[in-house]
Amino acid sequence: MSNDIQKKALTPKEAAQYIRLSVSTLSRMRSQGIGIPYIKTGKGNSAVRYSIKALNEFLANTQKVS
Repeated sequence: MSNDIQKKALTPKEAAQYIRLSVSTLSRMRSQGIGIPYIKTGKGNSAVRYSIKALNEFLANTQKVS
């Protein structure tokens, strides 16, 4: 993983690619108040962003061991 991607907050499209979920799944999780913490910037129709740390924690917490 490059240093650039570690330093920035990802758009929903970038986050979905990073954790291999669909953008619509992330949107549904946000609307239901579950899943990955996110940041909303601005007012009104604001932009949603996900931190790499939050995405990595989500992945770590959803790992299954059989």
